Amino acid sequence: MTEAQKKGERGRPRSGTNPRPDLSAPEQILDAAAHLFVERGYSATSTRAIADEVGIRQASLYYHFPRKEQILELLLMRTVEPSMIVADYLETSGSPAAVRLTALVTFDSRQLFTAPHNVGSLYLLPEVRNGPFEPFRIERSSLRALYARLISESVDGRMDAELAGPSDGAPRPSIDYLVDVVFGMVESVITIRADRSEDDATVLTTTIAESCLRVLGHDGAEIRGVVADAETLLAEMSGTLGLSAG
Repeated sequence: MTEAQKKGERGRPRSGTNPRPDLSAPEQILDAAAHLFVERGYSATSTRAIADEVGIRQASLYYHFPRKEQILELLLMRTVEPSMIVADYLETSGSPAAVRLTALVTFDSRQLFTAPHNVGSLYLLPEVRNGPFEPFRIERSSLRALYARLISESVDGRMDAELAGPSDGAPRPSIDYLVDVVFGMVESVITIRADRSEDDATVLTTTIAESCLRVLGHDGAEIRGVVADAETLLAEMSGTLGLSAG
């Protein structure tokens, strides 16, 4: 037995029924906490409630996670870390920028929609925006910066001319706003999932990917080719990185 397995077995007298015996002790706690945070809210969920959900004593929970904030921070980080890994991989790909962006949009929105719990719904909680979760905020900001770089390289030539062209006094698109729009469309799956969790993930994520390309000035025929190439790239990436492409 490894040291990690030993740690997972120590200090865990059961107080009830364990709903996820397939998971290690820390993962059981994280799974239960994610469920309760999403259903009840972070502040309204006590560590005792989490322990009860797992079927362990509160002292056993503290053995793995001394503070409730640690649980939430780890859950939040897990919503962005896979996408950061994918984004770093895409940086080394020789595919066109629009294909790489579409692959990232597809992967990111898909994993937000299909993760076991809708943890992304906690992004805007006051505790998350203003609380002690700076590592998560930094990581999410880094992901947005990667989006920005891919978006700036993926803008269609006609849109690019509009961004750079002389102003005649009329409002013009801003690349920063385009980044906000694309990033916002990706994270819109969080709200959609909260209302319609049974929706088809493939249809939803494809719709978001195509919509992002339209925002950047691409047309219908080109969009279909880019989306198909992005799916191929994701499949290749999945075999290389061991991450699920959907």
